[in-house]
Amino acid sequence: MDLSAHLRARSGAFAISSGAVLWGTTGVVMHAVHAHTGLAAVSIGCYRLLVAAVVLAAMRGRDMLRLARTAGLRRGVPLVASGAGLGVYQALYFVGVQEAGVSLATLISIGTAPVVLTVASAVAGGRRPSVTAIGTVACAVGGLALISFSTGSASGPHPLAGIVAAFGSGLTYAGCTALNRRQAGLADPLTLIGAASLIGTLTLLPVSLASGMGFVADRPTVSALLYLGVVPTALGYGLFFGGLRSTPYEVAAVLTLLEPLAATLLAAALLGETLSSAATVGAALLLLAVAGLYVRPVLS
Repeated sequence: MDLSAHLRARSGAFAISSGAVLWGTTGVVMHAVHAHTGLAAVSIGCYRLLVAAVVLAAMRGRDMLRLARTAGLRRGVPLVASGAGLGVYQALYFVGVQEAGVSLATLISIGTAPVVLTVASAVAGGRRPSVTAIGTVACAVGGLALISFSTGSASGPHPLAGIVAAFGSGLTYAGCTALNRRQAGLADPLTLIGAASLIGTLTLLPVSLASGMGFVADRPTVSALLYLGVVPTALGYGLFFGGLRSTPYEVAAVLTLLEPLAATLLAAALLGETLSSAATVGAALLLLAVAGLYVRPVLS
């Protein structure tokens, strides 16, 4: 690997890590919006994507239209699937949280992607996953497990249904990550996430309307929804799409496990949730896996 490729790999990993940390702020803000307005999580997610779509259309509207005209069927179908998946995996994750509890849904949904993508990459390449790849994924998912099961969240009312939904969320997210990696060169990152946000909004809209989307448009709620749309969505996914240009998707899936770590730390700092010794060990394992990817960015 020459110096320029080495630097691109590191910058891509940093962009994805930064996006994941921004995603980690979503839970705290969504918790505040739900507590203040009573909006369902899916409705908040729909508003989140809608704000991102509007903001990015104002910035990249012409480029988004050009992308729609020139993508063609071969590239347009994966683009639509990626945008729909952005909405679907959020909705399935929210169902998993409601039915199986935060800890179990988070572990299954977010922990599924790196395992699936590492195996898929090995199968596609006609080889077994290396010891390094297996160790990195095991360390990351093990750390996530310790964090997830140390939050003290109660189980939901329908665990089996929640587990199925969370697993579906993880598979959908893995598929979206693989699709996004292949589409990274179609347009600039902000144009891509603008198109995906618009498609994701339309995907979530029917469920959101059924759940109720009315709320009192006071300053705290509007500010929070604008934050969700601009920072963790437009900026966070823009960094993610940009990083995918030089980062293998199975590496990206491990790096995005920083999202629940950031969410856990913010919940401890802002919501008074305690960080147990097991969660601290889990955070250390997760950071160790991420650090290993910065030293050796390709899981091979």
